[in-house]
Amino acid sequence: MSLKPIQPLKHIIVKPLASESLGVRSMCLYVETKDVKAVLDPGVSLGPRFRRLPHPREYKALEEARRRIRHYASKAYVVTVSHYHYDHITPPFESDWVWTWSNREECAAIYSGKLMLVKNIKRKINLSQRQRGWILQKFTREIAERIEVCDGKTFEFGDTVFRFSEPVPHGEEGSALGWVLMVTVESRGEKLLYCSDVQGPMSSKTLELILAEKPDMIVVGGPPLYLAGFRVRKESIERGLENLAKLVSETRVTVVDHHLLRDRGWRDAARHAFSEAARHGNMLYIAAGFLGLEENLLEAYRAELYEKEPPSREFIRWTRLPADKRRRVEPPI
Repeated sequence: MSLKPIQPLKHIIVKPLASESLGVRSMCLYVETKDVKAVLDPGVSLGPRFRRLPHPREYKALEEARRRIRHYASKAYVVTVSHYHYDHITPPFESDWVWTWSNREECAAIYSGKLMLVKNIKRKINLSQRQRGWILQKFTREIAERIEVCDGKTFEFGDTVFRFSEPVPHGEEGSALGWVLMVTVESRGEKLLYCSDVQGPMSSKTLELILAEKPDMIVVGGPPLYLAGFRVRKESIERGLENLAKLVSETRVTVVDHHLLRDRGWRDAARHAFSEAARHGNMLYIAAGFLGLEENLLEAYRAELYEKEPPSREFIRWTRLPADKRRRVEPPI
């Protein structure tokens, strides 16, 4: 897939590499200025849904996303980690052919020789992410150029600055999912703000932090509609959508994606945000639209995909393997 994104900024090139609108779980972003090239949150995964393993089309999208992330990581000097969920990092698994298609070789390809700017694993973090972060850093410590904890810190590369926030909630205040970092990339008077997994943002305090930056462009994760009333309170989802509308009304260019697009009703839910952006003369895109592509929601339509495009017998046999063996065997797609 050739990436030909809209370029609303003069001095910061922005390319979404993987996202739900491109068929996978991710918010991976490539950023380039005259001074530095970076990949933000170089991870991608699939996830459980509708009591079915991912459809072969999802695995093909995952394969393409892995290829893109590896390609752009080869060009980059900096890689960042906002938090340690598997759709945001490339973990050094022995093998995982079910969810991430990641292994030690893939991990080394992403992080070897890089300056890693990573979230602190000792504070503002839950247990599972602390463990994942420790494993990632243990593996990459010998292959990365350097690992720097970046919470609340600023890093300069010529006339380009990477400024990281203190940890903010992964969604609503007090979320069991922990905390994430936001990062502002500022170069020659322009500001890009990357806000992974703030989910709208749901937190009004996080919204205040975002607007205080006065960015020219924002890449933000939307609220998880598919979890409303199940794992996330409906009021929190509504607040995330309201805050998204406020955000786009004050920001020239916004790309929203990620959790929001795991639900086929995302466009109707985000209608107010789109109308607010238009009313203020601003632009709101999903990642696919920003790249000039049609949206390719796959997870949200997994059940229909199994009905309309039945997988091969070989694939069905693979899905019936014992879980441990399935992780070690590539699916026949």
